[in-house]
Formats: sequence, structure tokens, C-alpha cells
Amino acid sequence: MPAESRNPYVESDGTPKLRRSVVAFIDILGYMDLVKSTTSNDRQALLARLHKALNLSRQQVDPNHSDDTLQKLRDKDFSAFRAFTDNIVIGQPIRYDGEIELGSVFDSVSYFQMLMTMEGFFVRGAIAIGDLYMDDIAVFGAGLIEAYEAETTLARDPRIVLSPSAQVAVNRHLEYYGRGAHAPQNRDLLRDSDGQYFVNYLDTLIPEDGYFYEQELAAHKARIEEKLVLLRSRPSVWTKYLWAANYHNYWCDQNSCVDSSMKIDTENFQLMPARLVPDA
Repeated sequence: MPAESRNPYVESDGTPKLRRSVVAFIDILGYMDLVKSTTSNDRQALLARLHKALNLSRQQVDPNHSDDTLQKLRDKDFSAFRAFTDNIVIGQPIRYDGEIELGSVFDSVSYFQMLMTMEGFFVRGAIAIGDLYMDDIAVFGAGLIEAYEAETTLARDPRIVLSPSAQVAVNRHLEYYGRGAHAPQNRDLLRDSDGQYFVNYLDTLIPEDGYFYEQELAAHKARIEEKLVLLRSRPSVWTKYLWAANYHNYWCDQNSCVDSSMKIDTENFQLMPARLVPDA
């Protein structure tokens, strides 16, 4: 008799079950362009680098690759994970009001995004709340559709945004704390100038014990600067990394332990007009 599935979307008798869930859909930004622009001689090296980054990063989001001993002792996993060529889907069924599950997904995707970015693979995505079913064969449900549409239409930059359903839930959870600055959502998320809530992944560099991962922030800075130089001739893509630079600098300004030298000098990367023939 086969062992009972650990998948939280599969009943004990093997029946697939739609469950109200937190759903994250995450895409590797510029994946197709990256592959196309790489010469055949360099693709093996690109594959090795991407595989290493994904293998390391998925430990944060895939229960089958987690080092959490307590999780492995449970009958069912709290979440499910599915990877495609250039994107991933995470589903976590909701038991009560969704605050715990949202917080768990915020933590997971923050580490995932930070680790991927340090390796030079920028991601964008969206988090939604809705019905979901997922296993090794299929991913199905309105929650997935909403997360996918939000990633496509709202994320735009290398950020993981909240879809309308998730944003409504977070606003409700903030009321539990009187909308005070001590609310955990106030650390997990930021609100962008266009009104979108997005995951504040750089806060993974200063965990609750107060240690500052300075080398990781330096790597984050370097990867953004590389993109700003490489993509200067492609304005529609280049602006996405200018957004990443502005987010990086904002985060540095918000944390007193970060030296100003860790900021990105965006003035060096601004697109500015100039005459075709300089004045004599």
C-alpha cells in the first residue's frame, strides 16, 4: 500500500482537494532574454549558475528540500511547491484568518528572492489568496490565476507584490495591532509610490538577532550595478533595475547600521540628454 501523501492538497484517500490558500507565483525576470543572449559556449556555465542558485534558494520555499526536522515529522506539509522552467508556485492552505500563512509565505519568498538576486537572477511575482490545488501533475484554482495576473500586470519591477485579495487581508490584519509600527506586516512589506504593497526582502539581512549580513548586501549592490551597466541601451528593461537600485538605497537609509558606501550612486546611471556635438 503506497504511503500517504504529505501534500496538504491531497486527502488521506488520495482525493485532490481545492483549499483556500495563500498563493505565490514568482517568475525569473528576463529569463528568455538571458538564455538567448548567451553564446552556446557560455550556456553550460549559465545553467550551472542558475541550477546552483535555484537549488540553494528552493530550500527556503520547498518543503521537500527544507532542513526543518520538525516539519518532516508531521503527517502533512504546511505548504506545496511546484517549479517550472522559469517560475515557481507556492501554495499554503489557510486554517483561520490567513495571517500566519501570509507571514510564513512573506518569510519564505523574502529569502528566496534575496538568495536569487545575490546570484544575479532577479525575480518578480505576486501573492494572492484564493482556492488552489497543486501536485506534481497539476496546479489549478482561482488563487493561481489572480497571482499570475498580478505578477503580469502589477509587479512590473523586480518585486513581489500583493494582489488585491492579499492586500485586503493584510489591511485587516494590521487592524489587530491598531495599525501600529510594531505590526509584523510593517517589517515584512513596503508600499511603493504606485500604491502596490511588496515584499521587503532586504530585511532578511538583519534578522531578529540583530546580526547584519553586510557581505550579502554588498553582493546585492554589485548585481544591480552590473545590470545597470549591461542594460543601459535597453531603457524599458533598464528602468526595472533602477527601481531595484532605489529600493536598495531606501533600505540602506532606513537602517542606521548600514554605511553610506553601501548605497548605489544612481547619478552615475541616470539617462540624461546631451547634444550630439558638444559645444566648442
